[in-house]
Amino acid sequence: MNKDNRDAQVAITSLKYEKPYEMGLPNKQLKFKRYLSATEGNLHKNLASVHGDNYASKLIEEDPEIDIEAIGKFISSSDVVYLSNKSEILYAPPKTVEVIIAPDGSEKERRDPKNIPGNVDDELPVRWTGKKMPKSEVAIRFAFKRTIQLKHVDGVTYDYLFEMANELQDENVMVLVGAGPKGKEPLIFQANGMPYRGFLEGRVHGKKYQLLLHLSNLELKRLNLEPTK
Repeated sequence: MNKDNRDAQVAITSLKYEKPYEMGLPNKQLKFKRYLSATEGNLHKNLASVHGDNYASKLIEEDPEIDIEAIGKFISSSDVVYLSNKSEILYAPPKTVEVIIAPDGSEKERRDPKNIPGNVDDELPVRWTGKKMPKSEVAIRFAFKRTIQLKHVDGVTYDYLFEMANELQDENVMVLVGAGPKGKEPLIFQANGMPYRGFLEGRVHGKKYQLLLHLSNLELKRLNLEPTK
């Protein structure tokens, strides 16, 4: 929803970055493969239990750390296995506990996690709050986790987004956008996803525009530390 309280449905996409370098040989595609390097019975803990802690001579004479039948096999796929703090396989999902950390790094609270629905593609549109900040101030106050680009889907939404980008570029500012009835809620893009503050930046060159939504979950604050005596 823009500053005139008019809403529209637009598209979002991830930014494409140019790779600074390419691995491998020129004009040849590089492929990554995984191979088995050791089995559980060939690890130090098991070898020490069988041959004792000082089993260097055994390594030289008998090569007990090498499983000729298994090592070097190509791994096509793998499954996620959860282990306990005793390295035992868990056959049921572990209980998840949400830990709340205070600004000073201490543990504040532990609680059962709550299911939080996403609020971006919802009945209520994401709102242009009107709270504008200079780009230079946003850059030193917030740490950005990711950036996505807003795109038009037809001629009407082109005019809609182009006007936003043009205004933000002319004023050299970013505007805070938020979810909820008054735009005060953070942006959550998927169920139980990370909540973000959204800062909208506009860039215009002729008839072309870029409308970038910078997402932050960390505000940088200066601590007033008292000098030690």
